[in-house]
Amino acid sequence: MKLLIQACCADCLLKFVDSIRVENKKITEVVVYFYNPNIHPRSEYLARLKAIQKISEENKIKLIVPDWSPKEWFEGINLKNRCENCWQLRLKKTFEYAKNKGFEIVSSTLITSHYQNGKKIKEIAQKLEDEYKIKFLVPKKVSKDLKTKGFYKQNYCGCAYSLVEKWEQYKQRFN
Repeated sequence: MKLLIQACCADCLLKFVDSIRVENKKITEVVVYFYNPNIHPRSEYLARLKAIQKISEENKIKLIVPDWSPKEWFEGINLKNRCENCWQLRLKKTFEYAKNKGFEIVSSTLITSHYQNGKKIKEIAQKLEDEYKIKFLVPKKVSKDLKTKGFYKQNYCGCAYSLVEKWEQYKQRFN
């Protein structure tokens, strides 16, 4: 079976791939889909992409990189529910790509990230699973003990708003 994984950072991707390799022997091909119009600024996007490219190459995983279009993200969210809107946008694009390219299973590193709400992401994915008739894979156990190093690691979810929130937290620690 072919698995398409929407990924936003190398650290979560490595942990995810390690988890599914242990759990699911039926997966014959893993492809990474780096669709992240939410990531800001561009330098952050490029740093994450470079890390994903490194990990994909080292692990012999095919990488798909759609055009980066922040405009698409800003037009697709409202601030009141920005995280849910963001997850919906990225997961929907992943399911659409999977459907068009014949993938049997999709997933996302969003469900393994400590910056995200895994329960809500699973709910969104379930609706998309029903709509697109493609299974959404959730690892039974995420490899949290896997030591990862040698590539860029971010300290916020990715969007401009979460970056500002992170800076506010940082400032409060020193005031």
